[in-house]
Amino acid sequence: MTRPLPAPHTATAPVSNDPRAVSLLLAAEAVLAHLHPRAPLRLAAVTLGETPGVTYALAPDPQALALNRGLREEVALVALARAAMARLLNFVDGAEVGTPERDARALLASTLRDPEELEVLDAQLAVLEARARALLRRSWAEVEVVAVGLREHGTLDAQAVAHRVACAQGIRGSLLN
Repeated sequence: MTRPLPAPHTATAPVSNDPRAVSLLLAAEAVLAHLHPRAPLRLAAVTLGETPGVTYALAPDPQALALNRGLREEVALVALARAAMARLLNFVDGAEVGTPERDARALLASTLRDPEELEVLDAQLAVLEARARALLRRSWAEVEVVAVGLREHGTLDAQAVAHRVACAQGIRGSLLN
């Protein structure tokens, strides 16, 4: 079983200057979004260019997030993917590649109505990040394959991400059988 190994990284060099690090952070978000096939998590593209980021087909609807706890948690979990991957790889500044409109804290805070839920927002974010780290550990091969494709091509659309995830899962399945 492959395990994520911390990449050699110094605290003085920002992650944004390391194409491998940025590709892993973006691939983590893309793979988790692919594994959660909900409307606001449908990928449009993943780009590793001048403006690296993950583009989604739809923006999350605040009313739908407020009414559906599962959807809200999945959107927040995927939004925490980069921070979770940065923590797995011991990157100090991994969150700098984040997307402001997909900020997990802001998404959760804007959709929670119960004051008791707002009081435990930090704990909920910590649990969701831990779940994201667990999913990323289980999907390590998929993340690596998507990251390599991203470094090779610069941009991957949803179909290319899905193909790479399926290939990695197929290889893992054939090796385990």
